[in-house]
Amino acid sequence: MQHELQPAVSAGSSRRVAVVGGGFAGIATAHYLAASASVDQPTVLHLYDIAGLGSGGSGAAGGLLHPFSPKGKLLWKGQEAFEAALELIAAAEHASNESKPASDPFVWRQDILRPAADASQAAGFEVLRTGPVGTSASVQAINAEQAHELLPGLTPSALPSHPAGGNESAVALLIGGGLVLHPERYLRHLWQSCERVLTQLQNGSEASLRLQQVQSLAELEQQHGPYDAIVVAAGAAAGMLPEVGDALPVRLSQGYGLELVPPRPDPDLNQPQADSAAPGHLSAASQHPELSQPSLTSADTPRHPWNSPIVDYTAALHSTQFPEGAPSLVGSTYIGVQGGQQISVGAIKQFGFSAEQALQECGRQVTDAGEVAQAEALLRPRAEGLWDPASSWRVARVRSGVRALPQKTADGAIPLTGKLPSSGNMHNWWIVGGLGARGLVYHAWLGKLIAHAALEGTEDGLPDQLLRWKASMPKAHKRVKQ
Repeated sequence: MQHELQPAVSAGSSRRVAVVGGGFAGIATAHYLAASASVDQPTVLHLYDIAGLGSGGSGAAGGLLHPFSPKGKLLWKGQEAFEAALELIAAAEHASNESKPASDPFVWRQDILRPAADASQAAGFEVLRTGPVGTSASVQAINAEQAHELLPGLTPSALPSHPAGGNESAVALLIGGGLVLHPERYLRHLWQSCERVLTQLQNGSEASLRLQQVQSLAELEQQHGPYDAIVVAAGAAAGMLPEVGDALPVRLSQGYGLELVPPRPDPDLNQPQADSAAPGHLSAASQHPELSQPSLTSADTPRHPWNSPIVDYTAALHSTQFPEGAPSLVGSTYIGVQGGQQISVGAIKQFGFSAEQALQECGRQVTDAGEVAQAEALLRPRAEGLWDPASSWRVARVRSGVRALPQKTADGAIPLTGKLPSSGNMHNWWIVGGLGARGLVYHAWLGKLIAHAALEGTEDGLPDQLLRWKASMPKAHKRVKQ
């Protein structure tokens, strides 16, 4: 692993750094802080989270990863961010491969299908300039026949019914090089990577997870001693810190996600059977995520059989496995395929949440029968509207989390980073937030940027777009230097 970040404190002295928040941005930042350590400079890294790794919005994420906007265009800094994410995933895979006993898979490499929401979006796909993006991803427009060949069971209503150019017109985008992650497993292995990087230095360096609520940054340093840098990556709960408050222009949105597993086969009829348990009953799959199959590599994934016979539609209606090699689906509703035996479905957005409510959601398990039934009633029809066999798949788990959504700008929904104005000249406090629905895309790239900025004590390396949230503050706070 490359140690690219250069420490700001003097060589030979021990560096103490802290990250508040154990989600995508927090653990990515921790990764790059750990990567900056050297044999000559021990690093003590503390990760604070009230309920553990992935306990907030990150753990409830659908896990679909690609660098494109709903229009099929590359996101702002999309290529850099996507490639940085792939690097962190590789680090987590390395840590997973070294785990004893062997770990459950957490990443599945597969294409992603984005059906057009309406004829207008389909028309945009038709004229989209498609092709590869770097060496990692690609996007191409496809017609209805191609879409149905890729995913047996794709409902006809999932695609615009009367495209302007007829049957050969584009009605969906096929995103090549996409991935689906199991967020909690990914974060766990990425944190293991952080721990091992520091432990292997054998100079007193260490990374430790501390399960506690941070009431304030000032109080944290009073209790545990001063830190050379603190990075707040607490997502929707960041506003609970008095040093953050309402400084970030974000909207908080709570969302549900379902994890579905195939129907139980009927031993008498030799046919799949939907779960007949009362609403709210969670199957054993919720406690045994090993139901997921090993990940498919690019070489293993079947390519696009444009000229192959169309699979019998009715045969797919009661599928006991997601079609091998078929793409995940993304749009206003997503279906993330975690192996053939589990899919993740989401998400419903409910606005008006507070930072305090977001904190209360952290680590909360959705087990109340009424709430489970409500989430299923909201999401299952959406899943069935995309892929018909979802109607018979059983609910293994319901996830809930709150996200912090940034304001939309000319460049899109851009996350927020920078030195906290409350730091003054006495503290080295930083924040990364507002990742919204694009936490997986941006987390690695942002983690690298904010770790470097915090260690150097300057915002000079941060793009101006990430600092726009400071525009309404006094000029002295817009770009902080030390």
